Amino acid sequence: MPEGQSKRLVLSVTIIAVFMAILDTSIVNVAIPKMMAVFSVDTKEIQWVVTSYTLVVGTIIPVTGYITEKFGFKKIFIFSLVVFTLGSLLCGLAWSNESMILFRIIQAIGGGALMPVSQAMIFRLFPKEKRGQAMGLFGISIMFAPAIGPTLSGYIIQYMDWRLIFFINVPIGVVATIIAMVSFKELDHRVDRKFDVTGFITSTIGFSTLLYGIGLVPEKGWGHDEVLFFVGVGSVSLLIFIAIEWVKKNPMLDLRLLKIPVFTVAQIITSLTSVILFVPLFLFPIFLENIAGLTALQTGLLLLPQALITGLMMPVAGMLFDRIGARWLAVIGMAITVYSLHLTTQLDVNTSFSTIAFWLILRGIGISLVMMPVSTAGMNAVPNHLVAQATALSNTIRQVAASFGIAWATLLLSNRQVFHSANYADQYNVFSSFSQGIVQQIQSAYMGLGQSFTEAKASALGYISGQIQVHTTVQAMDDVFYISMWLAIFALVISFFIGKKEAVQKEETATK
Repeated sequence: MPEGQSKRLVLSVTIIAVFMAILDTSIVNVAIPKMMAVFSVDTKEIQWVVTSYTLVVGTIIPVTGYITEKFGFKKIFIFSLVVFTLGSLLCGLAWSNESMILFRIIQAIGGGALMPVSQAMIFRLFPKEKRGQAMGLFGISIMFAPAIGPTLSGYIIQYMDWRLIFFINVPIGVVATIIAMVSFKELDHRVDRKFDVTGFITSTIGFSTLLYGIGLVPEKGWGHDEVLFFVGVGSVSLLIFIAIEWVKKNPMLDLRLLKIPVFTVAQIITSLTSVILFVPLFLFPIFLENIAGLTALQTGLLLLPQALITGLMMPVAGMLFDRIGARWLAVIGMAITVYSLHLTTQLDVNTSFSTIAFWLILRGIGISLVMMPVSTAGMNAVPNHLVAQATALSNTIRQVAASFGIAWATLLLSNRQVFHSANYADQYNVFSSFSQGIVQQIQSAYMGLGQSFTEAKASALGYISGQIQVHTTVQAMDDVFYISMWLAIFALVISFFIGKKEAVQKEETATK
């Protein structure tokens, strides 16, 4: 560690910086309807405000390992923080949808690099026996930000100016930048690295087209020509990228790190955990707002307890990791997650809000015991001089996994809704005496309210149709939670292979 370097100060600033960057990936979603009204655009146009950010982040992350080693940890961290803060300011000043998209791209260039660079700095600064606690504290930003985003955004949009969701980053970013410039010391890095042009081109084309194609899946399905084209181009580009990087002496992204067993197992578990983390955060707001009738702010407040518990548990998990290692934390944490998802499969229209909050809290505790300890165990197996490459690779894998997970969940939800709707159509056939009896009962109730025979029948049919749609949506959500539970079971099995606390790979493993 450089002389005079305050590890606690570096940890504090990186936590704040990464918290801002991750918060912006969830906080904007709630503001989309407001921006549509302000900029007078439709859903297809406004989606690029979210999509552009995701695509740029997915493209930037693989490059961060190279640029960090080439130009230095401190320089890239400060550059990323400045660009993200500037992008946030410009987003708050955006006057049209086109300008907002452009400024979101600028914001993403900085935000995409902050996470891997910050992680690499922490792993370089802290010795292996103290990394668990450090990463536990750092993990608060990763786990807490996505959960608190809807609450904060809902409050700002309901009671304040929506542009504050961007402006709020500016003073924090400025202060963090000044502290980093004055107090941070540069870490050792390899200035002699040559730029991998072919790796950069193939990774940029590969990740951008793949993530874009995946992003189209919820709307168009996997079989659509446009989806097949972009996913195909992305897949081929990434296969070429893998072939190039695997044999190159100085690759842009060192894929040979996957030859380290503990690191590879950690990537599998954290990728599955990312899917398990984001799927409920995607589905429950749909249930709470579209079915239970809550506002965005009320939904955010209901999701807040799990965020608070998760934030409290992350440092605890980190300290436990330093004492007992990752294996049993991962096993216990994933077992709790499996149980919480099993409970979640019982969701129905009558489920109380307190029950939902309990399910989410339980899931948060489970994932808190898994995410950072497993990630830290994987990184501890990596030679110190390859930490920047390892964090870039780890974040790249996690980004793709999360994108796949959300696309998969959205498409599965849609398909299961169609399946359950067909079942209800068979069950409530208009020609059956059972269906006619229900229609007549509801029709009589509407006629009792003063509607005519014709109006009451239309109201009855509309009511039944609405109820069927509600129940099919909830049943489809239960199906998604059920598959998520099996993903968690698979991750639970894999957790037994994470390795013991003292098992650390030799440096030669990664460099062969």
